Amino acid sequence: MPDDQDKGTPEVGYKRPPKATQFQKGQSGNPSGRPKGSKNLADIIKRDGRQRVKTNGPRGPRSITKQEAAVMQVGNKAAQGDLRALSIYIGLIQFSESSEQSSGLAPVPHERDAAVMKDLVDRIRRTSDSQSETPTDGGSE
Repeated sequence: MPDDQDKGTPEVGYKRPPKATQFQKGQSGNPSGRPKGSKNLADIIKRDGRQRVKTNGPRGPRSITKQEAAVMQVGNKAAQGDLRALSIYIGLIQFSESSEQSSGLAPVPHERDAAVMKDLVDRIRRTSDSQSETPTDGGSE
């Protein structure tokens, strides 16, 4: 009998596979696995979605990505009353809004919107300044 069995630690057992079946150092456990340089599904989908296609719109032909074309088609079907497309389109909108919020970037206002907001802020400041300068009648005559 080996000394290991006397001590209560067997050579083979739970979490102790036989030495003959263990991986050899420097040898892969899956030698015929995925070859180097091959693309995974996510990379293939991204690359395909970025390909440009020609579309005919109300302002004539133009070139857009497949992703843009797919979103436009779903939006058009949703606007026509297709409930399945509407559900998908609402999901896309919610996804885009949540990704905007998580990125911490506020949407950039249009130039006209920025001018209107600036004008409103100026009006509010003028109003609050004029109210603070005007003495209030405290009843002392």
